[in-house]
Amino acid sequence: MNLFMQALLTSIVTWIGFLDKAFLHTFLYRPIVIGPLVGLVFGDLSMGLQVGVSVELMFLAVIFVGTAIPPDETISAALATALACATGSAEVGIATALPISFVGQIFRQTRNSTIYEFTQRMVDKAAAEANPRKVVLWTSIIPSVFEYLFFGLPTFVGVYYGASYVQAFIDFIPDWLISGISAGGGLLGAVGVALLLGSVKDKSAWPYFLVGFIFASYLGINMIGIALIAVICVAMNYYADKRKNDETEIDEAYEAEPVDTSYRVITKKDLWRTFRYALAIESGNCTTRQEADGILQGMIPVLDKVYEDKSKRAEAYQRHCELFLTEGRMASICIGISCAMEERNAKVGDIDVDSINAIKVALMGPLAGVGDSLLHGTLRPIMAGLACSMVTASGYTSAIGPFLFFAVMTIVGMAVRYFGIFKGYEGGLALVANLQEGGMLDRLTKYAGIAAFTVCGGFISSLVYVTLNVSYTQGETVIALQEVLDGLMPNLIPLLYTLLMYWLIDKKKVNIILLMFITILLGVAGVYVGIM
Repeated sequence: MNLFMQALLTSIVTWIGFLDKAFLHTFLYRPIVIGPLVGLVFGDLSMGLQVGVSVELMFLAVIFVGTAIPPDETISAALATALACATGSAEVGIATALPISFVGQIFRQTRNSTIYEFTQRMVDKAAAEANPRKVVLWTSIIPSVFEYLFFGLPTFVGVYYGASYVQAFIDFIPDWLISGISAGGGLLGAVGVALLLGSVKDKSAWPYFLVGFIFASYLGINMIGIALIAVICVAMNYYADKRKNDETEIDEAYEAEPVDTSYRVITKKDLWRTFRYALAIESGNCTTRQEADGILQGMIPVLDKVYEDKSKRAEAYQRHCELFLTEGRMASICIGISCAMEERNAKVGDIDVDSINAIKVALMGPLAGVGDSLLHGTLRPIMAGLACSMVTASGYTSAIGPFLFFAVMTIVGMAVRYFGIFKGYEGGLALVANLQEGGMLDRLTKYAGIAAFTVCGGFISSLVYVTLNVSYTQGETVIALQEVLDGLMPNLIPLLYTLLMYWLIDKKKVNIILLMFITILLGVAGVYVGIM
């Protein structure tokens, strides 16, 4: 396959990744998936897996919170993998990943504050006309084109024109520098694991970190086994909590009272259409309105059905053009509740229309906290770390780990969307009240912390690695320092470095990008002086 086709296919993979961010959000856009896909384009799956794992570890627990835009992991993984495959050097690809991620960050900021501000104005006009086709055009179709122009096209140019320059540059790089980058890359996992530890709210789960570390380091249990141990720990805590609380009384205390639903006209078919339309929740998100366009598109099937009068329908359209921002999957609950409220307003008329947006605004914060902490801050890093450990355990030959990651995250994400729209419509505000007042969210946060700490302990042995090339002579015997440390405690240095990164991130608030650069430089310095 010639370079033109490889560059074109890589740009398409990048484009699909950004479309996944905007629509399905199956986490296909993550480096652990993008890397192997680009590797397949170049006919080098092993290289794709190696770079994908390294870049994933760089961004393991980086969370897109609120309006902050972090360095972009998708274009970083795609271009880094392509350059690594083109030059035959994984170290070069890893070294270029961070600079490329900053370029992606600039592109995303520019897109959100310019192009998407324009498309937002066009959506406003379409809403004033109650024109669903134009809403879809400016919320989904036009932004999809710009996703390629902002990210797919630069990827094509970078691969097609950049590979030869990178190769020429490599010829002048000394071997010790390449080896140093590789050594630093082995320590990068410590930054990701530390960031994940810092994101866990319930710090009382720290003993489970030691459980995971001991089972993995001393007994050699792989990450599948560590994950099962984490499940057992969560189950033990669940049953312990169950003995302390009379859950029957709790369920009865917060059981929703029966309500009159005879006026309802929304069917399951309508809700399934809402489910499909709402997939665009993060498409065309501009700086000033964020997810407003996606919310409006999700509401189209219900609004078009319950409001027969076009002027009232236009008013409803415009109601949902206001600023909205929460975790994208959890936003489905707001859509489901809004569908129920709009239907009652149209058919019964006893709803204060101002309360519809007021309810959405009130739910934004709590739902964002739940979605960001449990989905992005716990499940995704755990599954991504598990996938990375499976890849490294296979010697970078098997893509089962990335496939498992993609499958689990897809199922969970779609299940949350389904639950939000269907149960949000049926249960309304009582659903959120039950979750909050019944203590379920607190228990979920606690169990997520237990699982995260247990798995993070296991990650130390599989995702953080360094070997010291230091020895000393005792009598006539040459003793390797690494063997002494392993005898004292397996994975001691990876453990200490991870805890150091955690202290710097959580206590000293040091920027994680700076820590990544320092880690790479530490590897380079270690190889240069001959101790690594």
